[in-house]
Amino acid sequence: MKMDDKRPIHSLDDIFNDPDSATLLVTKKRPTVNSFNPDVEKFKEVQEWIKNHGGKEPEKTGDICRLHERGLASWLIGVRGDADRIELLKPYDELGLLKEKSQEISNQEKIKHEKMNFDSLDEILNDDSVLFSSDNQKSLNAKLFNTRKLKEIRREQENIPKNKSKRKKMDNFGKYKSLFDQIHADLASGRRKIVPYEENGVSLHRFYILNGQLIYIESIGSNFQNKTRSASKTNARLHVIYDNGTENYPLRNGLIASLYGSRKRHGYGKAISEPNDKFEFESDDQVTGYIYVLRSLSKNADVRRIQEDHPLYKVGFTSGTVEHRIANAENESTYLYGPVKVVAEYQVINLNPEALETALHHALARYRLEVDIKAANGKTIHPREWFIADFDTINNLINEIISKLRISTDKS
Repeated sequence: MKMDDKRPIHSLDDIFNDPDSATLLVTKKRPTVNSFNPDVEKFKEVQEWIKNHGGKEPEKTGDICRLHERGLASWLIGVRGDADRIELLKPYDELGLLKEKSQEISNQEKIKHEKMNFDSLDEILNDDSVLFSSDNQKSLNAKLFNTRKLKEIRREQENIPKNKSKRKKMDNFGKYKSLFDQIHADLASGRRKIVPYEENGVSLHRFYILNGQLIYIESIGSNFQNKTRSASKTNARLHVIYDNGTENYPLRNGLIASLYGSRKRHGYGKAISEPNDKFEFESDDQVTGYIYVLRSLSKNADVRRIQEDHPLYKVGFTSGTVEHRIANAENESTYLYGPVKVVAEYQVINLNPEALETALHHALARYRLEVDIKAANGKTIHPREWFIADFDTINNLINEIISKLRISTDKS
């Protein structure tokens, strides 16, 4: 991927000494930018649907012919349980769909809504959700995703002096996302490894882990003399991009100190190794199972009808081999009483398999197929691990979750 060689100018001296300063200081008319927000567009679609159906809201129906309506209903439920999205969408609420309700929603109801309302993997892997609250500490998920340590780190970050470089949301993160996706895929497959940070610097276009988050060194500015007491006589301004879509411009020596300090305090100051196509697992690595993605080959009319309009995949976990797990697929409801084809499988190394499977199903919840299917043997099937999402979406989610679980659990 070709990177932009232009570097931001960081001081007034740089600007006035630049031979092109006359043109740099001329105010240029900014082009009109047409912003696009998927939540806003979806909200407009929901309202248009309601207008076209006489003011009736979409329902979470089990009718397979009304999957689109079900999707709109699930999305609206998710929005109504999210204060930030309500605030965003209020200016577009022509039909009063977001009016506050006086009655409190029970924890059980909140959890049901949250499962359809995860906006990012960071939300899945932290405990801000009621699902991971102190009232639910005995639940499996609370144990699997205990992020008390990460909260301690966040509190430390809040005490950073104000003259430190501040992070902000990127406007053009899209062109870097594929880089992070590839790193997550490499970490998930073992092609790259998480290694201790033992450098006395940072390298251009390398990836590191700071406070449990993946960062990318996009550019390194020119060296300048240090004005503070430091082991290094020179310093430089960096452009650092984070995998959550934010960026900042810290000083090189400050980032190095943070990586070393983070490593000593939390074990989170790490580097990502270069690709190794001949990677071999360590002797103490433990294979805990396999995540698999399947496509149904069933001739069931309902299944065929769904597949005509939507991609349909099953995502599951097995501690044994995938071949053994699906050997009796035609006699099991979980496989829709039909043959299946293995689309992909992912070996799970040194990870809690229940944690991985739980995170996967939370991440895919918005795509879950929640309809009843009538089998040829007369039984009604209630599929819970089948998802109407394209394979690229599923593949990226699996790789990212495996990678993030490895990052969050690696304390070496």
